[in-house]
Amino acid sequence: MFSMPPAFAMQQLSDDTMSDTTGEGIAILPEDFKLVFQMPNDKSTGSSYNRPLTGTGATDPSQFDTGFIRIIPVGEDYSRYVNSNENLAEKRTKADVFIYGLALSRTNDNLNQRFSNTGFTWGSDANPWVVRAGTQSNVKQFINTNNGDVSYLSIEAPLAREGVYEEDNNIKLGYWLDAFSRKWGSNNQVDEITGAPTVAADLPTDQRIRLQLVANGLSLSGSQVRLFQTQASPVAQQNQTLGMASLIRQNTHDNPASLTFNKGSNGEAINLVDLNKKALRISTAAIDDGTASTPALNRSYAPIFHASEGLYLYSPNINLVFGNMYQPFIVGSEGNNIVLEVTRIPNVPDIYNKIYTDYSSEASKAATLCNVASCGSQASMISNIKYQANTATHSSISVGSVTINNKLLEANKNDNATGIVFRGPTNTAPVNLGSVVIDGVLIQHLKFKTTGL
Repeated sequence: MFSMPPAFAMQQLSDDTMSDTTGEGIAILPEDFKLVFQMPNDKSTGSSYNRPLTGTGATDPSQFDTGFIRIIPVGEDYSRYVNSNENLAEKRTKADVFIYGLALSRTNDNLNQRFSNTGFTWGSDANPWVVRAGTQSNVKQFINTNNGDVSYLSIEAPLAREGVYEEDNNIKLGYWLDAFSRKWGSNNQVDEITGAPTVAADLPTDQRIRLQLVANGLSLSGSQVRLFQTQASPVAQQNQTLGMASLIRQNTHDNPASLTFNKGSNGEAINLVDLNKKALRISTAAIDDGTASTPALNRSYAPIFHASEGLYLYSPNINLVFGNMYQPFIVGSEGNNIVLEVTRIPNVPDIYNKIYTDYSSEASKAATLCNVASCGSQASMISNIKYQANTATHSSISVGSVTINNKLLEANKNDNATGIVFRGPTNTAPVNLGSVVIDGVLIQHLKFKTTGL
């Protein structure tokens, strides 16, 4: 269900550059929202979770959730990497990835459940999702570029509140993944309905990694992506191409300072319910592996995973600045190859003064850093509620027991601090590696390029 708020609720929502921008947009408020990828053509009652299991062969309704996304890298000419007398099919392999059962629902305390089948509300009337067009003035992106106006399309999640406020941390995300290593000469025929390979032998289970990802208590509040055309650049791949300025915020816990790992007699934590409410788990041990190498092959049932095995990240808070209006993340090309690049910070004061920070000043660090507590300066007031800004240039990653001091983070060092925990399938004592903070991450330059296309 989507609800459009009335016109008076459309208020100033973006960062301090809004005073130099113009534009209009729409607000979106998902209410009682949930999503799950189910079996193809599964329309009988609207959801497998309303269907009796008797006579189906399934033991859990989630086993019907086999709708998938397939990732198939193609196009590489591997022949130039081998000698003429070598067998190409034996020397090189290709990847085949299926992401299935992708689900969004309301969070709960069960990290062994990918989908709670309960909806959540994403934002509020005064603080909804926003899709808008705007123009930012006085922007300089490259060394030979004059300051000018840059028009953009922006997608903005609801803003994050200032202070301790956890009602936004209400999302559960889950999916399964099968990734295969296939011989380059393997069959490339696919089922026209499912998009899956038609030859099961080409997806052997001994060449597969299978995993389950479940995240509880997620919030995307404060995230935004801007799309625009870059300014003129002396570098051809950066010249007037698609540029992005993105701020990706995935937070689970607004104040994890008191998070503890209290051990029982067997070494296991005795406060698992509290820990599991805000956590990310990646597991690989299945107790029912299904009847096929991947359910995408023949619409068989999805696997059932072990209840506790896996890597646990308790209270992960990830805030990444990936490109900005002055240092864009570009999507370009070199011949037939794709270029993904966070451009270099040029030796131009008009640019680097907006990106670098004074590390000798606590106030300066807090003003440029994006973490769970704050995200730059110039917070917004909406309906007498203070919201965090989105003007930061530096990223932050923290996991587990972390103290927030003047909007800066510090990992706890006491014996029962927690964050990264490994559990095995035999229910032996878990390994608790404690908490971690990586603060002040700045991308100076980052480039990815395909080859051989």
